[in-house]
Amino acid sequence: MAVRILVAFCLSCLVVPAFAARTLDLYSEQAVLAQNAGQDDQDDAVAEALDRVLVRATGNANVTELEPIVAALENPNRFLSTFRFERSDVTLTNVLGESVPTKRMIMQFDRGAVEQLLIDNGLPVWGGKRPVTLIWLADRLDGDNHILSDSDRAASAEHLKEYANERGIPLTLPLMDLDDTLNVDFTDVYGLFADNLAAASERYQADAVVVGRLSRQGGEYQASFVFQLQDEHRNYQVSAGNRADLMSAVVDQISLRLANQYAVVLDPTLAGQLSLRITSVDNLATLAEVEQYLQSQNLITRVTLRQVEPNAVRFDLEISGSEAQLRDILALDDRLTQADGVLIDSRDNSELLYQWVAASAF
Repeated sequence: MAVRILVAFCLSCLVVPAFAARTLDLYSEQAVLAQNAGQDDQDDAVAEALDRVLVRATGNANVTELEPIVAALENPNRFLSTFRFERSDVTLTNVLGESVPTKRMIMQFDRGAVEQLLIDNGLPVWGGKRPVTLIWLADRLDGDNHILSDSDRAASAEHLKEYANERGIPLTLPLMDLDDTLNVDFTDVYGLFADNLAAASERYQADAVVVGRLSRQGGEYQASFVFQLQDEHRNYQVSAGNRADLMSAVVDQISLRLANQYAVVLDPTLAGQLSLRITSVDNLATLAEVEQYLQSQNLITRVTLRQVEPNAVRFDLEISGSEAQLRDILALDDRLTQADGVLIDSRDNSELLYQWVAASAF
């Protein structure tokens, strides 16, 4: 027992990568085409790429089935900002069984045009700053007890990471190093005992945590999992005909839940107003940094500097969403931390109180 405690203590002193919200490029895409691909093939590749961009930008896997979006996909090139071709080492096989050389098409879509399409149709827009989800998955699909790990090359882990990347969902799997092995039991994960994994999850500093199990009943693949975001726990169960589709279904549910929390309908006519006071702003350079930060937030539609104090500034904000959504988004990267008395009364309306945290503090 003494040796076990000593090992655990030593491991706790090791540096573990800290995961926090990540800012993703949602509007870049690529496709592999045959070297002699014609314009129709290229247009098809652009349409398929735009389909993936729209799904990422909303968090909804079914968004491209909506009538106005279907119509927009008939002319996908108007949303394409730039494209270029690069060499590709991938080979394709034609109907005759012959190897065909390829080229890689690198595409950049116009964020403004895509967001305007969504705004015009009353659809939510989810910005590039995305929360990170730590996912504990107990896998019994092959009959063995196995917890998926970050270095895992098993099919379940590979499918999960690949589809999450396509969907713009930052996922991290546990390291399953000696520290995790000492503190995490397969039965805790498989039994969905999320509270038992709370201490083991803390080292990863994720924004959300999933605890789930993968199983198989006859020819049906099943996943049951608990999704934890802030103080809320939700239970999900999905099924599919194969392993890859099962992992896609898990990611789809995670994406939809996060989008419900962080994606907003950007309608300027419905914008709300509030006052924001930020402390630890004592020079012009920091003021400019804070203002740029606020303007980059997807939910904030207008930023107006109202007052400068010796160590603080006040802004009037217009937001397309609720105060709760704004607080959720600001909490993702810790550049602004809530101060005591987060919501206070001012002469005009309610005021949010935050403290600016310099980037060098991380």
